Amino acid sequence: MGTTTYPAKVVTNLSDLMRFEYMVQAGNILPKRNIYSILAGQHAAKMRGRGLDFEEDRLYVPGDDIRNIDWKVTARTNETYSKVFNEEKERPTFTLLDQSTMMFFGSQLYVKSVTAAHVAALTAFYTIKRGDRFGGLIFNEDGYDYVEPKRNKALVEHFLQLVVERNKVLPLRKKIALNSALLEDMLNRTRSLITHDYVITVITNLLILDEDCKHYLKSMANNNDIILVHVEDPMDRQLPPGKLILTDGKKQIFWKNSNNNWGEKYSSFYESRLDALIEEFRHYRIPVSIMSTAIPVEKQIKSGIGRRVKKDSN
Repeated sequence: MGTTTYPAKVVTNLSDLMRFEYMVQAGNILPKRNIYSILAGQHAAKMRGRGLDFEEDRLYVPGDDIRNIDWKVTARTNETYSKVFNEEKERPTFTLLDQSTMMFFGSQLYVKSVTAAHVAALTAFYTIKRGDRFGGLIFNEDGYDYVEPKRNKALVEHFLQLVVERNKVLPLRKKIALNSALLEDMLNRTRSLITHDYVITVITNLLILDEDCKHYLKSMANNNDIILVHVEDPMDRQLPPGKLILTDGKKQIFWKNSNNNWGEKYSSFYESRLDALIEEFRHYRIPVSIMSTAIPVEKQIKSGIGRRVKKDSN
């Protein structure tokens, strides 16, 4: 028997992912307005110190460099204030990419696993273009591939080939299940692999995050920038009209949106869960970016549509 060939929107391939290099090099994919992007590169460092750009004044804390005291503000307020500077430094990007069976679903244009792969490819090429190191973990139920962050195109191509290998086995899966324990293990491994001052991009279905997953993310956010990318399908938000049979693999129910406002309640429940998650991470300065399978990733990035990013501005 020959090997089944699937469309690139169902199962990605290397040429499909490598095309993002040309998009990034062309320079016309990024939005002109300044938004917090999933395209990780050089970010304003969280490390406080003497730098080129003044950021703010804040009350003096014991241990602050006395050379940073703002004497004019101190004299005016009768309280000691220190100047805080933003320091630009190289920020390696570490991408955690979910290619588990849970991601093999799509109702319109792409399946989630392919959209997630596109986000990772775009992130990788943008990072290299900015002159930073790129690496990460690609995982599924069978295991994971680790690519140490480096600053070269050959490594990016290697990373993307590993993505292809994990992606192409998905049509062969017989069972699809949410697996927060798998993601938890990958986050724990990420925490052991990175040090500090990384941009960590997590691309998955964020609604499977349990409390342990959240703990790892919040812990890493103390010394790194975390960007969460939630990959969703239109059917996650709203089930189609008509009679449906829904199953979890063990039990099944007959579903109709019009019965007792089930459809409206389903959509409301999804929205409330996502809103609560975004709000929870906002307090830890962890932005959540939403990418849809119904629109090409490059169009979503360029226009900013389909994205609901909340980041505490304080």
